[in-house]
Amino acid sequence: MVVYHGSTLRFSVLCRGVHMNITISEKDGFTIFLVSLALCLSAITVFLIHELQSMEAPIASPVADDSIRFHHAFLAWTAATTSASWSPRDSAASFVFNDRMWTMGGLNGNAVTGSDHAVQYWDAVHYNDIWSSSDGRTWTREREHADWSPRRSMTVVPFQGELWMLGGWSPITGYSNEIWKSSDAISWQKVVAKAPWAAREGQSVEVFDGKMWLLGGVNYDERTVFHDVWSSSDGLAWTMETAAAPWSGRWDHATTQFQGRIFLTGGMDLTKQSFSDVWVSENGADWELIENNPPWQSRQGHSLMVVHGALWLVSRLNDVESGGSNDVWYSLDGLQWQKTVADPPWLGREAHAGLVFRDRMFIFGGMDAAWEWRNDVWHSN
Repeated sequence: MVVYHGSTLRFSVLCRGVHMNITISEKDGFTIFLVSLALCLSAITVFLIHELQSMEAPIASPVADDSIRFHHAFLAWTAATTSASWSPRDSAASFVFNDRMWTMGGLNGNAVTGSDHAVQYWDAVHYNDIWSSSDGRTWTREREHADWSPRRSMTVVPFQGELWMLGGWSPITGYSNEIWKSSDAISWQKVVAKAPWAAREGQSVEVFDGKMWLLGGVNYDERTVFHDVWSSSDGLAWTMETAAAPWSGRWDHATTQFQGRIFLTGGMDLTKQSFSDVWVSENGADWELIENNPPWQSRQGHSLMVVHGALWLVSRLNDVESGGSNDVWYSLDGLQWQKTVADPPWLGREAHAGLVFRDRMFIFGGMDAAWEWRNDVWHSN
């Protein structure tokens, strides 16, 4: 606060909790004007510095402050990069391991997609490179060519201190029921050449109750879509828990664990019908339908994640054929769903990566609503 009385200038300054009262006696009014101007400029500088410091903290230095509250409905997104070091792709295996995000494999259909959106997937470029990042902006290529053949739609999960890769499709070996293992995400060893579950892609795998659980998937060569459930306590020996779960056969569905249960949402069948149902299981083998008509539209190739105490349903391929919105929904109990106020700024997509890393959701890659394969990276704020 500044007070000018006669030839005396009095002003009070409050800076970081310290209060100062200063008085200047000066006959020269112009000098007082200069002092006042300097104070105003100083105040503006302090304000700008405060605003810059209050902007989003770096990924590597999350802010721990009980005065900051997360509002689910006002979720916003920031682009970490619009063009990552790795080539555009979808159906890559992406996971968090050793405090880094990893992505590997997948396919790029940009050169083999016709104007009618017909994709010659068998001619698409498939990858077996391995990349990692600690912030989503800068990526390091850990391997140009992994020990396994180029492939897509395989699943990688951490289990018992190691990484396990299951299933997928390769233009070299076709559909796979191989199982590979790694202790560092870089060097891989095939530990099972042929698992008892049928070769497939588009499955989901969860680590739950001390076991790995494999759910659903598809084999286009055999025109078969699966709704079986398998479990393993060591990654090598597998038990079929059910050959026909009550949810219909599907692939590119999303699963995650929330409040002590496995949740399964969406997916697609061989007729290109996508689903909008929500199923839960308390033991991995028995399933209950808890929602068959949610407020969100059907979708496949989406993400299901848990962060900030909520279950999040993220992204939707809203191309011309599918219509609708690329939206984000959240639930605090798995039953009641609310839509975020703003839809994400990135184009709707499918078969992207969806990871929770350092209390933020990351979305990257995938095929978008313009039928373009992407390599952008976005994270929630």
